[in-house]
Amino acid sequence: MTRTIKEQLDPIFRPRSVAIVGASNNPERWGHSTLFCVLNWSQFRGEVYPINPKEDVIQGVKAYQSVLDVPGPIDLAVIVVNAAQALEAFRQCVEKKVGGAVIITAGFAEIGPQGAELQRELTRLSRESGIRFVGPNCMGMWTSAARLNLCFWNVVKPGPTAFVSQSGTMGDYLFDVSQAKGYGFAKFVSSGNQASLDVCDYLDYLADDEDTKVVALYLEGVKDGRRFLEVARKATARKPVLAYKMGHTEAGARAAASHTASLTGSTHLFDAACKQAGVLVCDHMLEMFDFAEALAHQPLPSGNRIAIASGGGGFCVVTAEACAKIGLEIPLLDKETQGAILQHVREFSPQPLNPVDLIARKSHVDYAAAIEVLAKQDYIDGIVIMPPYGGFHRTSSPESMKGLVEACSMIADIPRKYKKPVITFAMREYKETAMYEILKRGEIPFFESPETCARAMKALCSYAEHRRR
Repeated sequence: MTRTIKEQLDPIFRPRSVAIVGASNNPERWGHSTLFCVLNWSQFRGEVYPINPKEDVIQGVKAYQSVLDVPGPIDLAVIVVNAAQALEAFRQCVEKKVGGAVIITAGFAEIGPQGAELQRELTRLSRESGIRFVGPNCMGMWTSAARLNLCFWNVVKPGPTAFVSQSGTMGDYLFDVSQAKGYGFAKFVSSGNQASLDVCDYLDYLADDEDTKVVALYLEGVKDGRRFLEVARKATARKPVLAYKMGHTEAGARAAASHTASLTGSTHLFDAACKQAGVLVCDHMLEMFDFAEALAHQPLPSGNRIAIASGGGGFCVVTAEACAKIGLEIPLLDKETQGAILQHVREFSPQPLNPVDLIARKSHVDYAAAIEVLAKQDYIDGIVIMPPYGGFHRTSSPESMKGLVEACSMIADIPRKYKKPVITFAMREYKETAMYEILKRGEIPFFESPETCARAMKALCSYAEHRRR
């Protein structure tokens, strides 16, 4: 009987035992680094079996000559020997009936005909045995479900985003930058040459993965466009899917072919298929994770009518321009709404038309109250703001500090209370303040440019429109 995609991939993403084929005591070997990651930079609590015919103990753990010598079952085999040995190692994994594998080894279809033949044999064994594998020619993976790290990061923050990358080094870079921004991940997969599992399989699995709220894809090519469209439709009916695809130029397509043996196909057809399936195609790879952060944590807007509020006019101007350029509406506030906001500002305040310049707010609490007035309006679907600025200093009065905390608490509650997204612009140092931590309680995303705030809100609106259709 054919196993479901969950049954095929659970041993990879939720393993209870892991064998490292090619584990080593030599720090210069990849097998040393991989085992070190599992033992020291993971929180994996299952059985770990180093495999090396020349060693009895590796990094303090009993080693075995082959997977066939391991006394217990193996859910996941991680293969880090050379290409010719990798084929034989996988044959032994088939005989052992392991649950799944990650083949990190390079030297397959990406190098030419000889490597391609080895890869075809791997694929044949996988198909006949039903044992699926990640790779070959990949950087490994991370899964929060098992707290298993095969990717050389000493700290990984769990979170709601699953990231599938056809490039190991680019995936490594993007993952690292996103972690530095404080974003968390449910899964990371460096898919490599996709000889057994491709992006369609991962997307099919992640559509139902309870740990994943958003899927982000770095693609160099899609082998089966029709199936991609099918599984993407399934996934986007349940959660947002974002894609950044290479191969738009002849140079990029040529590089992709030599890198992961990818066929890039028609960019126009791919973009059209993504739009039809509800996949959000990103023009800037780093912003893909900014959008994922917003989509993972904020409620979906009912439309594309946006309010903008700030403690200074410059942010209002730039954000309004950025929103208008990408098709978001900035509706003029009605007289009643303007009157309600004017109660929270001084008499010399600019007229609150939208954007709303709150530089003359009466207090921190008034600042938040004016933003809440915007959230109450039926003709406002989402809000982009600059957060309340200020700090706890020796000269600050207790009333001022208390007001700042209360203001941030009021704003943090807006998405839950009014079911409307709030996107925030703040300079980098704001993340060092207590106010940032209070606002993050409401899972409000922070971005470092008004343009990114606008595009993140556009992503929310676009996915919401897809779901409504």
